[in-house]
Amino acid sequence: MNDFVNRRAFLRQTSMVGLGVSTLGVGYGAIPITETNERLISSKNEESLHWNVLDAHCVLGRHLKLRGGGLHTTQDLLSEMDHYGISEALVLDSLSKENFPWDGNQRILQLTEKQPRLHRAWSIVPSWTEETKQTSTQFYDSMVEHDVEAVFLFPNQYLFNLSDWCIDEIIAPLAHHKVPIFINPTEANGRGGSDSTDWDGVVALCKRWPNLPVIISEGRIRRSQRLLYKAFDACPNLHLELSAYWLHRGIEYITEKWGADRMVFGSGWPKFGQHMTLVNLTTAQISDADKKLVAGDNLRNLLSWNKPFEKQNITLPPPEDEYVAYGRSGKRPADMKFYDIHGHLGEYNAHYHVPNAQIADVIKDVDYYGIEKVCVFSFAGVYSDEKFGNDIVVDAVEKYPKPLIGFTLLNPLRGENEMIAELERGDKNGMRGIKLIPTYQGYPVEGSLIEIACQWAHDHRQIIINHYWGSADQVEKLVSKYPNACFVTAHTTIEYADVMKRHPNLYVCSVPLLTPRKCEEVVEAIGADRFLFGTDLLDLPIGWGLGPILFARISAADKTLILKDNLKNILTNYSLLK
Repeated sequence: MNDFVNRRAFLRQTSMVGLGVSTLGVGYGAIPITETNERLISSKNEESLHWNVLDAHCVLGRHLKLRGGGLHTTQDLLSEMDHYGISEALVLDSLSKENFPWDGNQRILQLTEKQPRLHRAWSIVPSWTEETKQTSTQFYDSMVEHDVEAVFLFPNQYLFNLSDWCIDEIIAPLAHHKVPIFINPTEANGRGGSDSTDWDGVVALCKRWPNLPVIISEGRIRRSQRLLYKAFDACPNLHLELSAYWLHRGIEYITEKWGADRMVFGSGWPKFGQHMTLVNLTTAQISDADKKLVAGDNLRNLLSWNKPFEKQNITLPPPEDEYVAYGRSGKRPADMKFYDIHGHLGEYNAHYHVPNAQIADVIKDVDYYGIEKVCVFSFAGVYSDEKFGNDIVVDAVEKYPKPLIGFTLLNPLRGENEMIAELERGDKNGMRGIKLIPTYQGYPVEGSLIEIACQWAHDHRQIIINHYWGSADQVEKLVSKYPNACFVTAHTTIEYADVMKRHPNLYVCSVPLLTPRKCEEVVEAIGADRFLFGTDLLDLPIGWGLGPILFARISAADKTLILKDNLKNILTNYSLLK
């Protein structure tokens, strides 16, 4: 019996395992059913498993950026999947992505041997025949022989393009048999991590091979998402792997405009944690039927090019607490509420498209996610006119004073007089905090005018949040000189951990927590009581920001501190006071 049959037979066997058995888990550390976790199973397990998630983008093996003790093994991935409630994964070897496809293509066969939850992917380059003496037909035949179910192309890592003269010869058999092809422009050294897809090349490829499933997989699609939309219009065979798509209500937008069948769930593990994209999907405001398509059924359909793909319901351990249960299921308990330190508003959009950006829609989304308070500032002031942006925030707070706490966004390039005038104008219009983002505006992060804002925050006992404060020495100078201000660094860092031990008025916002254990690392370094939940809406999806905290391997009490109580307590002393 060949390996393919063994894998399928095992899956058929495990799919018959029900919840009435005495243990949970499929050969990966069975967990006895106690009275405590039986309650979790009965109340949450059906919800947490019914998406039947298949992760389209995981990489195994020692990769270039791997740090000591970092996750990269088969067992690491399976353990992660159990924790998150992910049934199966499509896996590629790091050598296929970074060094040379032949090496990784061979190693992934070993790493996935007797692992029926893991489905194999290979990589290829245009000069495959010249370099390996294997024809494109022989490559395809070898895929079939070894039960390899998809192919990845890394045009920037291996320096090729998607033109007909470059890749058509090698992909012709794949296109003929409708083998799914993932295209990822990210290089191993990190270059090309954002907005790097060759959209002209992608569209031309899709049109040359209209029956070929093409899946875009990138580090991040942000400012280029308008090109994605036009590519969807032009190419019915184009799909998107979701780990690249960090856009507020992006899943909902694509579902509405082009259909849920255009997306496949993928995490980019271990570069990214599975938590962000998973919660972005499980909490998305689309139908359950569409969630199931995106979670796994779309990819299972694409991977059925050779043999029928048997959809399985792998039995998984129960969620460890109510936060994990929410992350898996997308069903939030009514009494689970959050406070958000970091939100942006724009009347319609930013310099890139943001679906549902009008304030009435934003409030509906905030309410849907159970966010009781959110500190908000403008998009426009980041790249353009801060007065225009501040007016949008003032208007929003006037309309929705209960959930919104407005912050005045400043641009130090305007000079001291204009900064103070804008702070005074904001104060008269109900603004209760300060937002700085000199990194984007072209002002030195340790420039002297930063202290104009700090002095105001100190005098008015307000929260002041800055994209980046500069060196630890600079931060220590500011928090000690202006002790009545509450300082927040807007993006996750442990750079100021030692400063925080000496000064109680410095906090860190949680966005973003990209890697699998980043939340745990930050909590260990600064303490859960100094960590504040932030979404960075409308720049980022709310569920995307929730995921790493919901799934963090910390106590439920610490999660409650981060997600709500810390900021709630701060607001009793700062920024809500005149």
